[in-house]
Amino acid sequence: MLFQSINKIKRSSVIMSMILIAVGLAMVICPERYIDTLVSSMGYLALILAVVMILDYLNSKKVLMNTVMLGCAMAIGLMGLSVLVFSDKILKLLGWLFGVLLVLQGIELFYNALMYIRPSGRNGWWLMAILAVILVAAGVTIFLNPFWDTQKALLKIIGFTLLFDAVVSILRVIWIWPRAEE
Repeated sequence: MLFQSINKIKRSSVIMSMILIAVGLAMVICPERYIDTLVSSMGYLALILAVVMILDYLNSKKVLMNTVMLGCAMAIGLMGLSVLVFSDKILKLLGWLFGVLLVLQGIELFYNALMYIRPSGRNGWWLMAILAVILVAAGVTIFLNPFWDTQKALLKIIGFTLLFDAVVSILRVIWIWPRAEE
């Protein structure tokens, strides 16, 4: 039972990384005339995800973790709604939010590298620490927004960092996951 749950976590982590790769590629190759359509579709997708999460909450046991997920669903729904309502300024806001999330994820990855990968004796734990620092630097760069002034440039930067983030997430699963010979 425990190993089935762990395998489910691994599978969902890899699938989420694949989705991030697809979204990152869509952002990178999106022509300039379709940027507004892409941003609007992300707003609609966020609203659909929020509705699915709320319906999942209504069908689940009312425990603390499910209530936290309900709060996340409401936040995702508000973000999706704000993307649709404030579509002219939303890309810069999404860049700011994405930068903050990258910084937080980089800090978590650095913590994982120091607390789990290094003590386990795995080779290459320092590479995960370097990748974590790069994620934090990318997040700060997107947060501060110094190099671009058009929506297309910001969309491409977010797309490339999404691709990098997905690759790092897959590497993290590989490094943290217990091996059969251990």
